[in-house]
Amino acid sequence: MDGFFSGQLREKSTLTIRFHDATGFYIALVDITQVRELLGGDNGLLLDWLSEEEQKYISRYRFPKRSSEWLSGRIAAKAALLRDPDLLQEKYEPGEITILADEHGRPIIIRPQSVQMVQLSISHSHRYGVAMISSHGCGIDIQRIESRIAHLGDHIGTEQEIQMATKAVGSLLEGLTLLWAAKEAIKKCCLYDRPGLFTATVIERIFRKRLGRWVLTCRIAGDYRQEVEVTLLGGYMLAWCGRVHNA
Repeated sequence: MDGFFSGQLREKSTLTIRFHDATGFYIALVDITQVRELLGGDNGLLLDWLSEEEQKYISRYRFPKRSSEWLSGRIAAKAALLRDPDLLQEKYEPGEITILADEHGRPIIIRPQSVQMVQLSISHSHRYGVAMISSHGCGIDIQRIESRIAHLGDHIGTEQEIQMATKAVGSLLEGLTLLWAAKEAIKKCCLYDRPGLFTATVIERIFRKRLGRWVLTCRIAGDYRQEVEVTLLGGYMLAWCGRVHNA
């Protein structure tokens, strides 16, 4: 993890947040197991990070697993947002920021109004919650590499895409997970208001940027080309992308 998340750590109590800083965007990662432990012991973390509206929302979850996943994503999003003072324009505490879902299920900033134009994306998988913030449209997704994905190959990509991805990363499971994460990230960035996930995105090229890191060129819904980056993080694939570029 530390090879990619090389930014300064932010620690609050026993919660560690890792950052990846790049031109135009920030990514933050939170360990869900840490969040679950804190929720089980001291709800001070909950009160510190969530606004009143968010506290009401999370109270609807009956199971600790779901509430800790939801909370991890909000913590990651707010930590990434607070990392860039230029986006915020003024100083805010995490509890003064409200992030809820729009009609498409996409997380958006409800308040403060001064940062409502900031774009964000949230994902979680098993142990980790991640978020990305940018001044432009963005999408992020994290997927754990596991054997069950082998049964989903026909739904994730075409035979040509699967062969391309397997050759690029070196194994079928990693290749399928790369495709899944990449298409999920694109869906969140560009196709959040359209039905269909995997069929709307066609992978045209996969380029290895460096060891464990790839850039995919995709055609979206026949109209646009979009690049998405994917990095291997231990047993996970993390994918992210910025706004759409015209073909």
